Amino acid sequence: MKFLKTFFVLSAFALFITACGETAKNTLDTANNTVVVTNSNANAITKPTAALDEFASAREIYTISCSKCHKEDGTGGKIKIEGKTLNAENLTTDKIKKMTDAKYIDYIENGIPDEGMPAFKGKLTDGEIKDVVIYIRKELQKK
Repeated sequence: MKFLKTFFVLSAFALFITACGETAKNTLDTANNTVVVTNSNANAITKPTAALDEFASAREIYTISCSKCHKEDGTGGKIKIEGKTLNAENLTTDKIKKMTDAKYIDYIENGIPDEGMPAFKGKLTDGEIKDVVIYIRKELQKK
């Protein structure tokens, strides 16, 4: 019986101490894509959250503007558009991977008329063009 009284007193005391302490506070740091957990009894703890799809917009632009010729996976090949047969570049080859971003941007902005690639200057913003280049590099070329 004495053991039970001691047990209950100690349990109640521990529960009281826990309840009186400050609770942890979670805040979302959207700039760094993290959840920050703070507690007065501990330093801030940073936990990564699920990664946001940073390429969603660029993927959509690529799908609408580029995939008709270069395919969803970037492999290109022969296609027929408006009665013309084109041989769209395979964006995943080593030759194309070695091109500079500046060259990509030039081709996207000004097109390659002799090969049937249209110009996208004025149709896409500078930021959208750069995002598409990054998308091609990271998602299609796996760089």
